[in-house]
Amino acid sequence: MDIYCEQLVEKKRSSGDTAKIVLTLTLSIILGSALILFALLSGLWVLIIGGVVLIVFGAWLAAGFNVEYEYIVTNSEMDIDKITGKRKRKRMITVDLSKATEYAPLPCENEGDAEVTVQASTGMQENAHFLICTHSDYGTVKIIFNPDERTREAIGQSLPRALRRKVNENG
Repeated sequence: MDIYCEQLVEKKRSSGDTAKIVLTLTLSIILGSALILFALLSGLWVLIIGGVVLIVFGAWLAAGFNVEYEYIVTNSEMDIDKITGKRKRKRMITVDLSKATEYAPLPCENEGDAEVTVQASTGMQENAHFLICTHSDYGTVKIIFNPDERTREAIGQSLPRALRRKVNENG
């Protein structure tokens, strides 16, 4: 039986992200308006286009601070993609769930050690889990993410038997 599950989660904006968005928009509007004003006063009408482009570019940059993560479970593999500004998708990692060594909800007393940590969560502790598995390129990898019930079930079906039994015992 084939397993397939997709889930899209949006990263919650931090106060630092909000400050960067406000700063980017404010600077682009001020600089664009100044360039347009200079163009009107000096008679260099071509600079009006530059001012408008500067304002639009600032809005485009500010939209890039919106981050989403997509978890895709296909049979025994899980892919995690990072989507920036709803326009750029980048594959963060692909892991083989049959090589997992730990899987549990956070917070947990023993989260284990890993050489690489992949942060693909909403930033909220609610529904947060971690998964530790062996990766061919990165060694031991720890993934922190926020799977929903359907994604947890799909992951659970692909875990090694001993780990699946441990997860089922702990609830």
